Amino acid sequence: HGCTGVQFFLSAAEKNTEGEQKQKKINENVKMEKRSDNLEKSGSKIGQVNRQLRRSYDVNFKMMVINEAESSNNCKAAVKYGVTECNVRRWRAQKDHLKNAHSQRKAFRGPQSGRFQELDRRVCAYVDEKRKDGMPISRAVIQLKAVEIAKELNIPTADFKASLGWCKRMMRRNGRTLRRRTSLAQRLPSDFGEKLLSFQRYVINLRKKHSYPLDQIGNADQTPVFFDMPTPVTVHKKACLADGTKLPPYVVLKRKTVPKEAMPAGIIVRAQEKGWMETELVVDWLKVVWGRRRGGLRKKRNMLILDAFRGHLSDPVKKQVKAMNGDLVIIPGGMTSQLQVLDVVVNKPFKDNLRKKYTEWLLSGDHALTPTGKIQKPSVRLLCEWILHAWDAVSPKSIIHGFKKCCISNALDGSEDDVLWEEPAEPEDGSEDSDTDHSEAEDVCEE
Repeated sequence: HGCTGVQFFLSAAEKNTEGEQKQKKINENVKMEKRSDNLEKSGSKIGQVNRQLRRSYDVNFKMMVINEAESSNNCKAAVKYGVTECNVRRWRAQKDHLKNAHSQRKAFRGPQSGRFQELDRRVCAYVDEKRKDGMPISRAVIQLKAVEIAKELNIPTADFKASLGWCKRMMRRNGRTLRRRTSLAQRLPSDFGEKLLSFQRYVINLRKKHSYPLDQIGNADQTPVFFDMPTPVTVHKKACLADGTKLPPYVVLKRKTVPKEAMPAGIIVRAQEKGWMETELVVDWLKVVWGRRRGGLRKKRNMLILDAFRGHLSDPVKKQVKAMNGDLVIIPGGMTSQLQVLDVVVNKPFKDNLRKKYTEWLLSGDHALTPTGKIQKPSVRLLCEWILHAWDAVSPKSIIHGFKKCCISNALDGSEDDVLWEEPAEPEDGSEDSDTDHSEAEDVCEE
């Protein structure tokens, strides 16, 4: 009887052990099913597996999983290495690419040499050639040249558009970067509010006293116009009226004498050895440009707004303005970014259009060469044609809006004061590329 009891107790213990193991497996399976259900639910809610469970794996690990899956199956390999089965299937499909990839690489995002290697090579060769000649090459130039080369290589326009994104990636692939001339932004003075109110009161009082018509309220400014090739620096003085009228451009060349070649109609050219807008030239501008505006010969009462440039503050300039029955208004120092109409709405589109003409000339290929084989600088007549074209492209509507934005021509009853707080309007041509947001020259150079 004792032996029988022992055998009975042993067999009962073995059965209990087997039952516990079976129950343990069932519990594990239930937990796995719940976990998979939770993953599916979370994935269905946010479109992907929970971000906290996402991991990155290098090529070496992926190849280990692939080898295990090929020797057994995808499910067993996923369980062994703790990854999802969908990852195993995807890695097996990428096996050929993964074999040739670096073992420590954790992602495969396609070829790093570009789809059109011959096009990249020819574009880079073009950039190198032009840079040796001392010519600036912008991203816009690269894009235009790429389109030209793509046509020669019979690449369909549907496959290649020479976008700005392509240009950036191509430059990164080939070790190119941009070098840009920079300038410090103007800082508003500490007494900004007081100067602004003082200027507005002064302008409003003059307008109430003399009732100037809009075509007798003007703003003038000078800006340097230069290119990165050996070409004379010019100072271009622009002027516009509150009714949107644009007066003829006044160009000062950095040279001793004015060229003998005929200049295009509608532009006035002068020469100064250092390229400066001196007092004598400001007086000359008043006579030949401001004095010849509509109503200027009859000496209609007018208001001319200038910045605090020392050439505008000299006695000869003040006397000439007074002799023309005009009132001179000087923008307070440090306030041109807020009160200079030409700075607010005109200078950027003007320089953008001027840069566009220069870029087109660079790409034309029809250039005269110097005895050393470099491209000759553009002629003065050609520069004047570019300036005229860029000046004509400035919208009169933007000029009218600029005078109101600077609180110069707003209705005196206060009905247009809200213009002061309006956001700048979008470009009329609808261009979305801000490669033109740099009016200054930009170069492409090797790192």
